[in-house]
Amino acid sequence: MRRHYLLLALSGFALNCFGQNSSDWSKVAELEKQRQEKPSAGENAVEFYAGRKKALHDAAADFLAKHPDDANAGSALLWKIDNTDFSGPAEQRTTLLANLSSEMDTFLKDHAQPKASETEIRETLLSCYLDNDDLIHTPQQAGDLATKIGQFLAGYPQAENRVKLQIVQSSLLLKADQSKGIAFLEQLSKDSNPELAEAAKAALSKARLVGAKLDLSFVDSQGQPVDLNQLSGKVVLIDFWASWCPDCVREMPQVQQVYRTFESKGLTILGISLDKDRRAMDNFIAKHLIPWPQYFDGKGWKNDLVTKYSVHEIPEMWIINKKGIVETTSADVTQLASTVERLVAE
Repeated sequence: MRRHYLLLALSGFALNCFGQNSSDWSKVAELEKQRQEKPSAGENAVEFYAGRKKALHDAAADFLAKHPDDANAGSALLWKIDNTDFSGPAEQRTTLLANLSSEMDTFLKDHAQPKASETEIRETLLSCYLDNDDLIHTPQQAGDLATKIGQFLAGYPQAENRVKLQIVQSSLLLKADQSKGIAFLEQLSKDSNPELAEAAKAALSKARLVGAKLDLSFVDSQGQPVDLNQLSGKVVLIDFWASWCPDCVREMPQVQQVYRTFESKGLTILGISLDKDRRAMDNFIAKHLIPWPQYFDGKGWKNDLVTKYSVHEIPEMWIINKKGIVETTSADVTQLASTVERLVAE
């Protein structure tokens, strides 16, 4: 009789645990549903999503801590990683990435996930590293991240964003060693996958822009013509960005400071916006007092100039010297001031 009572007690405990798990998970799932809502026309996406991302991150982290063995724990880890706030200073973000990487490895070691789920979790963390590419300051760091991408693609060949990751890998190799990056792109341009081959050809064309004269002209968002040929004698910074891009928003104050410092000494900035919502872009520009011209066609990632110049991540900044020659297509915001200072003095 005593044994029978114990089994009943354990069964009741299991039901209570299951009920608590279900209740906790319902809260997380509801927050994820809210996370998918879209901002209204003209509303800034970064500000709109910030609160939702934090709420989902905190709920997913709490669920993972309480129920690490639950069937939904893998999804909780994914959502925790995907909604981590990387708006802080470099040292803080470096620590966050290291901690998330350690947590992910430990979890996946102790809680085997379906291959597709594990791939998505690892790819999401890899995207976090790529979204914080301003933490890369040396060729060695660029090469290490390129190696990390290569190892991921080798272990998880069915990754959803395989083509994009290979192109990003090539851009990191270009930073680490220009000749190796070019060779890698030449290899990819012959790939049997036509999407990858075409993307590689476009990236190869962009890589070969460095040291060449750039011919760029467009009509800006205010209807005014912009022609790089008319800006001879000035240093030109071309900023590919969007008002919905958290990293763009985080870097914008530094870009504005560089502009204020060197505008009178011959610096011009041209913005290439990947916004689809014209009102959101205009509101952001007005709120943050951004004075330079913007190219806007409302096509987002299919923006004509983005497609033409193989831009796969933003923010991306190019620097053109006084002779109209491309100095770099991957300017580092932390070194932007020193680079511009050198070029305006030439």
